[in-house]
Formats: sequence, structure tokens, C-alpha cells
Amino acid sequence: MHFHQILLFIIHKITGQRSENAAYYLLKGKKSGQTIQDVTYFQLHAFFSILPQLSKEDYDAAIGDLFKGEFIQLKESLVYITNKGVNALPQDKKLHLNGWQYRGKEQIFWKRIDLVVQTLSQFQANEKRFVPNQKDIATQHFVRDFLIQNNFQHSNLKNDIKQEIFHLLENPTLNDLHRTLFVYRLSGFNKTGLTWEQLARYYHLTDLNIKITFLECLHSLLDNISMETSPLLFDLAKDIHIDTPLTDSAFKTNSLFEKGHSIEQIAKIRKLKINTIEDHVIEIVSNNKKFSVSAFISNEQIEEILHLSNELHTKKLSIIKDRLPEASFFQVRLALTKGEQIHE
Repeated sequence: MHFHQILLFIIHKITGQRSENAAYYLLKGKKSGQTIQDVTYFQLHAFFSILPQLSKEDYDAAIGDLFKGEFIQLKESLVYITNKGVNALPQDKKLHLNGWQYRGKEQIFWKRIDLVVQTLSQFQANEKRFVPNQKDIATQHFVRDFLIQNNFQHSNLKNDIKQEIFHLLENPTLNDLHRTLFVYRLSGFNKTGLTWEQLARYYHLTDLNIKITFLECLHSLLDNISMETSPLLFDLAKDIHIDTPLTDSAFKTNSLFEKGHSIEQIAKIRKLKINTIEDHVIEIVSNNKKFSVSAFISNEQIEEILHLSNELHTKKLSIIKDRLPEASFFQVRLALTKGEQIHE
């Protein structure tokens, strides 16, 4: 999926309910209450934090292209997809991205694989002095420990790793471009992996689209790694999956909720505003379907808010709040978050 297609997909979900910058914050992985709740509201988990290095200039240029091409419209600070935009959406609705689960950590996995392959290649050629392709100290230490634990100088580790990689690359979720990019990015003895610029030029794609395609490949590999079929790669994927998707601050708040504290008490204990704790509640509910919200809103209120949201075809808080003045903005947000969980 190319960058413009991703933008159209996101804008189709949020059309008329969010500003043109909402997709930017989502792709960057902004940890604000608004962005995190939008992930659940609009079922956009696949795209969260997939492009943490995305520049605002590149984003604005892409939005400008879509606007000039009449794929989107901008009205009163909100972005809308046009009929032309809907028709341009990718026909393959199956997404091969899992941003919510990895949040950029797939790049750590890649660095480990790249350095392992480079090291094994160098040692096989009896060239034990070389400049590591990956400069990150944490990656170097991790790979050193991995190689020592697997007795890399006296084992068949190189062939075993190769077989596991080839097996995963055969997964039908990948296409030939995914596989080619993965292999061409690897470095080894007397071989340097191709740069993004070289690959983009060869395949007549933008750097950004090449990076997104490569990201799809990494996410697919990580989704299909198991201890049973890929034990070595499973070890290289250690701590890459996000087991606790809460931000650090929301995690601390959740721990206090588990001890029976109220929102007001937690705000006082943590010296934070109540609004901030409410943002944490939305984040917690987005990630934990079993989290009880009965202390904040009744089932009847949830049903009323969800019914109104469906009737008005909107998740825009101000519109729903105007029709239900007795409900707080927090309760509206909470009901919408619970509603999306019900429909997952």
C-alpha cells in the first residue's frame, strides 16, 4: 500500500470528523488522548506509529496532492474524502501493517537480523575484523550475546538462520517486491545492502513508498514468527511485540485504579490534571475490554450515546454533546470507545 493510499484509507475512516492533521499524528504515533482514542474510534490500529520519522513537509505535500487531485476536500478545518477518493481506495482491503503492535520496534528486529547476517558472512570468509553495518550499541550487544549463545563459530547457525528466513519469506501475505527488498537490504562480506534511494530509483517509487513496502514485509514476518517454526528468529524478535500497549503514564494510572483509587484521588497522588487522568482512562479502555467503566458511566448512558452517534452518523464529540448536554465530554468519549470495542 502506497503512502497516498494509506492517507485516503485513514481519511475515509475519519471523513468530516477530524482535521487534516489527524492522520499525521496517527502515523507519527503521537501519544495524546485524542490520537489514541481515534485509533479505537475509527479502527486504525494498523497505521499507528508506522512512520515516526515522517516530516510535516512530506505529509503536507501529500495532502496537497490529494487536494489538487480532488480526492479530498477541506471544509471548516475538517477533511473529507470525495467520491473520486473513495473510488481510488485500494481494492485489497486486507492490511499488511500492524503498527499498534510494533510501534517502530520492528526496526530493532531488522537491525538485529542485518547484523547477525553480516557477522556470520564475515566470519565464514575468515574476515573477523569489519565495520558493523549497525552502529547502535544495544543492537551490537544483543547480537553478540545471541551469537555466543548459539556457538556461532562451531555450529550450523548460518544455514539455520538462512532456512528460517527463506521459510518466512515464502508466506503468501508477501509479494515478490517484499521479498526482494528484504534480501537487497542485507549486508555481508564484500556486500553492502542497497540504500532506500537506490531501491526507489530502481523500482520507480518514492523513498517513502519503498519504506512502507519494507515495513509491510517486517510486520508480516513478525506476525508469523513462532518458537516452533522459527526458533532463532523468535529469539531475535525478543521484546519486539508490545505486550503492554499503554504509555508509561497511563500504565502508572492503571496501577492506581487496580488499587481502588478514584480519578480525583489519582490526579492528586500523581499531581496531574483530572483531564489527563481521563485521557488515561480512555487509553486503558481502548486496550482492555474488561476494564470496568461503571464508576464513570452507566450502561444506559452508553447505549444512549451510541444510539445518538449512529443516528447522526458522527463521532464528533461536540455534536453529540450538544444533543446530550447532561453527559460530559469524558462520558461521550468513553461511550464511543466502548462502542467500538463491541463492534470489533
